[in-house]
Amino acid sequence: MKTIDAMGLACPRPVILSKKLISEESPEEFEVKVDNFIATENLAKMAHEMGYKTEMTEHSKESYTVVFKKDPSIEIKHEDGPHYSDEYMVVISSEMMGGGDEDFAKKLLEGFIYALSEQEVAPKVIVFYNGGVHIPTLWENSIKDLKFIESRGTEIFSCGLCLEHYGLKEKVQVGSITNMYKIVELMGKYKVVKP
Repeated sequence: MKTIDAMGLACPRPVILSKKLISEESPEEFEVKVDNFIATENLAKMAHEMGYKTEMTEHSKESYTVVFKKDPSIEIKHEDGPHYSDEYMVVISSEMMGGGDEDFAKKLLEGFIYALSEQEVAPKVIVFYNGGVHIPTLWENSIKDLKFIESRGTEIFSCGLCLEHYGLKEKVQVGSITNMYKIVELMGKYKVVKP
């Protein structure tokens, strides 16, 4: 049986890896190893949407196995792809997604960028400003995801004034530098998604 080792991988990576395997190989059964209970619940929800039933085994509070088995009795709901326009942009103004615990909020934002890289419809533009400019300059995992998104045709911009303020102007690793006039122009042109 094929195994996906998602131990130590934050949400949504276990779900995305499993969905990818189902889309590419459509196996009769496979298992996913994760290190938290919430991941098992997320996997079970996704499995049902894709025509699989799951069985979860808890080995400890940090070790779970979720076995996926195809179930022809489950009705798969077919949707017409994403429910958003392909004319959208993402703006990121902070190193955190939401408020609360800073380290957790940073992990959420890293997960958001990874999930963005896995979407069928990539954004037309991603803009980083204020504290968000730390991401295309210093966040190695997210820089890799951003380079992949850019390779799909997405334009990536960082605010030059913001980069200068944080001393990061020479450290941009993906995309190009722009100004606030261009950022405002883009935000007027596309639907704006802000994590």
